[in-house]
Amino acid sequence: MVNKRGLSPDEFNNLDPDVLEALMVYDAYIEPSGTKIDMLFHAHRCYSEAISNPNLTESFRKGLKITDFDFLQIIDGENLTTKERHERYLEKIKEKQTNDITSLGEQIKKIALGKNNGK
Repeated sequence: MVNKRGLSPDEFNNLDPDVLEALMVYDAYIEPSGTKIDMLFHAHRCYSEAISNPNLTESFRKGLKITDFDFLQIIDGENLTTKERHERYLEKIKEKQTNDITSLGEQIKKIALGKNNGK
């Protein structure tokens, strides 16, 4: 980042910390060759190719989101660590499993209560 700008090691070491931080923010979030911009380009390209693919069903294409192609998970705007993302993922899986079990129990109960025909 900074070395691409032509700074020598001495100039780099003597940079004001505020200027260095501003350059780091610029490089990470604003600069067109930054990681977030590259991921946006990649995700949009994959999304466009997927929705224009005639081999995929209409319902599948409608369910696609750009964030489905964000393998670095930086487009969503959440500033979470990998560990925090993994914990959130595990919580979602556990919640989905609990909801599935609850709905299955309700379906079984509905079927059992619906069969009271006097026998």
